[in-house]
Parts: sequence; C-alpha cells; structure tokens
Amino acid sequence: MRFLFFLPFFLWAEVNLSVILTKPKSYVRDFYLTEFMRETNDSVLAYKAYYALYKKKMTHLKILSKFDFFKPIYKCVNPSVKDVGRIDISCILNNGLWLRSIAKLDKKQLSYLYEKLPEGREKDAVYAFLNSDFSKVFSYRELGYYFILNYPKKIIDQEIKDFSIFEDKYFDRFVKSAVINNLTQIRLSLSRIDYKKFNDKVKWWLFLNEMKFKEYKKALKILKSVRKKGSKEYFWLWMLSKKDIYLDKLLNNRRINFYTLYAHEEKNIPFEIKSKIVFNKVKKPKYNQENPWDVLKFWDEFGKRKDLFNFAKELDSEKSEALKALVLDKAHKFRINYFITPKMYEDKNLSFKAFVYAIARQESRFVPASVSRSYALGVMQVMPFLVRQMKGDVFSQFDYNQNVKLSVKHQKWLFSKLKDPLMVAYAYNGGIGFVNRKVLPYFKYKGEFEPFLSMELVPYDESREYAKKVIANYVIYSHIFGDKNLTLHRLLKK
Repeated sequence: MRFLFFLPFFLWAEVNLSVILTKPKSYVRDFYLTEFMRETNDSVLAYKAYYALYKKKMTHLKILSKFDFFKPIYKCVNPSVKDVGRIDISCILNNGLWLRSIAKLDKKQLSYLYEKLPEGREKDAVYAFLNSDFSKVFSYRELGYYFILNYPKKIIDQEIKDFSIFEDKYFDRFVKSAVINNLTQIRLSLSRIDYKKFNDKVKWWLFLNEMKFKEYKKALKILKSVRKKGSKEYFWLWMLSKKDIYLDKLLNNRRINFYTLYAHEEKNIPFEIKSKIVFNKVKKPKYNQENPWDVLKFWDEFGKRKDLFNFAKELDSEKSEALKALVLDKAHKFRINYFITPKMYEDKNLSFKAFVYAIARQESRFVPASVSRSYALGVMQVMPFLVRQMKGDVFSQFDYNQNVKLSVKHQKWLFSKLKDPLMVAYAYNGGIGFVNRKVLPYFKYKGEFEPFLSMELVPYDESREYAKKVIANYVIYSHIFGDKNLTLHRLLKK
C-alpha cells in the first residue's frame, strides 16, 4: 500500500509501510499508520500497522472491522444495543454497555441481561431500568458514580443524605455532573454538606451550585475558602464583592487570559503585547515547523535545553517563527504575551481575520506541522474526517495555505449558522451539534452575572476553557490588526 508521506525539503513522496515504521513512535506516526490502515486492502499489512501503533484506539479496531474475519471481534469489543442476545455475555462483561445504550433496551433484552450478568454494578444498573426503579442507584459507590457520570438524567435525581461513600479524589466530578446537569434534589443535598472539608476542585463546583441557587453570600464564603486562588477565583470574588483588592490581583497578573483581559478593560489599562519576534538572522533554521518529524525533534530538544535564549536565536527565521515563540515564552517564564502574526491568511474583513488567528493561536500556537492525540491536523487542527468532507487532502495539512483554507471554509459555515463568535468558538472545539444540544438551550446573555455564569457551566471541560481563550485571543488580534473598538465588554453584552 502506498500513499503520500511528508519528507524533508517540502517534498511529497510515495513510501510504503516499512518506511513509516522507521519513524519514531508518536502521534504523528500513528496518524500515518491510521491512514495506511484505512486505505489498504491487505489484512496482513493492516494488522502489522495496528500492532505498531503508539496508542491504540477504538477507531483502529473499527477500521479493522472492514475485514470479514474481524467483524465478530469488533462486535465483541464494541457491543451495540442490537447485539444484545446475539453475542457472548463475556463480551458485555469485558467491555460493557453504555448506560445510554442500556436505557434503549426493551424488556426482553433487559431480562436477558439481568439473567446472564453476575452480581455487580452492571446487573444493578440493568435492574433499575428493568423495573423503572432508580431509588437505589446511590446505595454504593461504584453504582452511584456509574450513573452520575454516565447517565445524569432527571430520572436519577433524588435526595442524598450521606455523601461519605463518594467523598474521594473523584468527588469533584460527582458534584460537577450534578450541578451542570441541574439535578435539583442532589444539588439541594450538596448545599447541606460542610464545604470547608473539601479540596479546591470540589469547592469550585459547590460555589457554582450556590450561584445557580442565587445564594450569593454563601457562594462568596465558599470561594473565599479556596486555598489556591487563580484568575478565575479572583474574577468571581470581584464580581460578587466589587472590592478593588480582587480586581488588583487580576491587574497585577501580567499573563493575558479571559479574566485578566476583562479586568484591564474595566480600568482601561492596556496589556503589553509582543507580536514581532523574527528578524531572519538565520538563513537555515535548525527545525522546519512545516515538517512534523522536525517538530518532534524540536519538542525533544525543547524539553532538554537550558539555554533557551540561545535556542531561540537558532530559530530566528520565518520558517521556525512559531517554534521560536514557544521557546521565548518559556525563556521569559511566561511573563511576556507573545501574539505572533505569521503570514498565513489575509482578509479585508479584519474582524474575521482576527478570529482565524485567534483559533490558530489556541489550536496549535501557529505550529503548522501539529498533530493532536485525536489526529487533528495542522495550524488550525482540522480533523481528517472534516478534511475529507471538504474534499481536501489529509496529507497536505501541514502547509499553512491548505490547512487555513479548509478551516476558513468551516469557520464561515459555523458563522452562517451561529452568528455569535463565542458560540462559533464552542462549536469549533466541540462541534455544532454539541452547541445546539448542550450550550444554546441553557446559555444566557442577560441576567445577574451573565453571560459569565453560563460560560462557567458549559458541559465539556475542554470546550468551556477553549472558548474563553479564543475569545480573549480574538480581542487581542482585533487590536493588533487595527480594530481597537472590539472589547470583551462589548462582545459579551448582548
């Protein structure tokens, strides 16, 4: 099997599996192995590629299921609702069924599972659905966590008098799920516990729980008790108390983030930004940022180098500008805000151009040969399935022009559907389906402490923080490109 493969000196060449296997184990190599598995019709070579993977995923098993002999194996490792009763019960025991899948089973299927399953969490879960009785789902730790994390529906909402069996290092996840999914009876129960004995992660979600109940005095007490406060905590302490002592904490933080930027706008104090860092003193940089294998070598050396300022000098070229920015950031101990502007996209619409740069900075810090754990590609981190959907070439995504072109097309489509830059940021990270199902129905721009409270309650952790960073980047890049009127205050005031 042959396909396009990135090689130095910007050349594309056809190589076979043996060449891929000479490369270092990494997510970059896994991306190429995955594409090889997807394209080959040779089951032996596909298996060879599979066993060479650095990190194996369910996606890889799904690809292998195109071979007839592997289909029964895939059914076993990834059982679906329709397979219940058709596959060996050991498949379900070893790999489990999602609670959402169990909820879709009919009485006959549930009875079959209940009869076959041994005593334990899964059997007790099946019993609850079979008898429509969820009163005992919090009777012991394993079952309670199973439901609260995987099936946080109103049907399980109930008063919990004693949380002690759940008060372990994962308790913040328990509290978060109850708060975000608005399980009112559980939330009321959480309001009665002694917040002082918990760690800062738990306290944060107990704080938000009281904010949702509009118990602002108690929320303030909980937040004050947080031991290690950061920008987020100081922002909310200021919002609730309006005391300048908390605003000053934000103003004294030299690092730009959503909260510190808002505080600087509040006092009309500009942030120090540095965007020009390349003077092209190096004709041939040590690493080419468009070569994924070079980027891997860069990360390896970056983790070992002590003389970071000298390392930055070795990267003083447009061909390694993004890498130099990363080195300088660490060299200055993250006290200088680098917002570089590599030549990757032009648009007369400066607002949209700023948004494109805002996404790129958050996705990859402008490193064009970036590959994520999920194989998102390039400076804009476009997923391979989306590249194909837009008729692009997955093997050309380490080129600024190719990757940005597809991403811009996708962003314009998202704006046509959502209009709002904040919602587009959520959608770029979590998908438009996530925004339509999990964000828009609950998000508020008007009301006390809005939209900030809604922003803290977005369900997915990554998307929640991602959008804050993108929207701050958006304001900064708008100013860099000449639009001084855009601020967080204006952007979030609907």
